[in-house]
Amino acid sequence: MQNTHAHQEQFLITVDAQNHGDLDPTVMRAGIEQAVDIARREGLLTKIDDETTELGAITVLNTSPAETLILMLDIDASPEARRAAERAVAALLREYPRERIVLLTEDDRTLLIEGMALTRKSWESSGDGWIADVVANGYDGYTNSPDIVLLEAAFCENTILRHLGTDADRLGVLRILSRPEVIDIICSPERASPVCDYEEFCRDVAVAVSTMTGLVGRTAQREHRLEALQLHGLIVQRVAARLGIQDEDDEVEEGNAPAPPA
Repeated sequence: MQNTHAHQEQFLITVDAQNHGDLDPTVMRAGIEQAVDIARREGLLTKIDDETTELGAITVLNTSPAETLILMLDIDASPEARRAAERAVAALLREYPRERIVLLTEDDRTLLIEGMALTRKSWESSGDGWIADVVANGYDGYTNSPDIVLLEAAFCENTILRHLGTDADRLGVLRILSRPEVIDIICSPERASPVCDYEEFCRDVAVAVSTMTGLVGRTAQREHRLEALQLHGLIVQRVAARLGIQDEDDEVEEGNAPAPPA
């Protein structure tokens, strides 16, 4: 048989499992390998009348999305290519999630993005190293990001609460933050950096509120000051409930409660 240059074909097999938690990838990989080997030996992978095609080794891999992308594109699997593939996959996952939950209005999104811009601008005082990193490695914007990604960036990664520019911005962000579904999202363990430090988060909220309600230098109108205080209490209460934080009075067990006066 005349030897010819080996040609590789890449196939992607997807498997749906009802109980994903009980799925053993090692066992499944071994089963697929055995099935492919049987098919090759039985001649099920070539045409019946094909006597010239000889199939070589067939490899079954359980790869990450980035590794799969490299394999399917047939590009050099260098460390630089792997990092580029990982960034591309991360951007796709962020921009096009399977479930795109809508929580924010366009005004809400604009407000959060402006707050994030002010937060990053404040980093300039600590040096320009982050700018060099953006130039070297790129930076994905948030204009088209899902609401969940935007909320995570605004309140989990680097909170914007300390860097809002006007009382109107502070009040708008506090209104967003007071929503139960927003609290649930930013405190969820599914986030990369969820809100889990109750006291630290309360201090960040207090900074935004105190600028509007403080005795010195406040510019907010009376009705806005009252609303800010109400939102502050609501946010703190909902974050505490989401994180399982209880007041000292609530921690007293019923059996140890002081007896009522005679």
